[in-house]
Amino acid sequence: MIRFLYFIAALLGLIVLAWFVIVDEHAYGESPSHRLDVYSMPNAENAPIILMLHGGSWSSGSKRWPDVWFAKAKHWLPKGYIFVSARTRLLPEADQLDQAEDFAAALAYVQKNAHEWGGDKDRVILMGHSSGGHIASLVATRQALLERVGAIAPVGAIMLDTSVIDIEVTMAKSPSGFLRRFFGSDKALWRAASPSTYMDPADPPLLFACATNRAWPCQSARAFAALASQVSVLPVDRDHRGVNASLGRPGDYTDAVDQWLRERGLP
Repeated sequence: MIRFLYFIAALLGLIVLAWFVIVDEHAYGESPSHRLDVYSMPNAENAPIILMLHGGSWSSGSKRWPDVWFAKAKHWLPKGYIFVSARTRLLPEADQLDQAEDFAAALAYVQKNAHEWGGDKDRVILMGHSSGGHIASLVATRQALLERVGAIAPVGAIMLDTSVIDIEVTMAKSPSGFLRRFFGSDKALWRAASPSTYMDPADPPLLFACATNRAWPCQSARAFAALASQVSVLPVDRDHRGVNASLGRPGDYTDAVDQWLRERGLP
């Protein structure tokens, strides 16, 4: 089944090859998992860049699942963007803090090489779904981490249905049993892996798109937004998977994200 799904993903890639130039498998680090795919139009010039991280409970997933890149690249490339889909190390090889280090390194690599793809290193938007959204927000709020890996701050970050913002608070709620599988009982890790720990006025604008069919992601995002003026919450009438898969497809949801990007001075 897994091989079949990879085949379908590859087939979709071939179908859209008429529109996109796909620069595949850039290595941004030493691990075999330190890889990213770059999707760009042939005439890209000073293009803003979306850097995407897939979900999968910090332990699985793929940068090439169609839900991760297909509709998004199809929508934003003609608008003048470059779309990059990244992979990091995963549990049990790497915990959430290690994964944040990886994604920050991917950001630094993208900024260093943006000019080769016709991109603008100063206009990178982070994006992530589920656990990938948690990692994206963790990178966006940690200026010291960005400085350590040689990256500059993104101009914003878009999180697609993640509830992992303040892990200690979340552990007291209904998702606690699920999250303990991935965060254990170490409260020091909970705090270090919580974007809320690093909340600062210097953080870039953050947009949390949350599925309305379950309460906790929107509640968590609104609690965070109440403490930080640069945080916006976008409730989406989709399920957890749909918040990711439908972004880029025509409709009010994609329009709202486009409007948020325009408010940041992007196309």
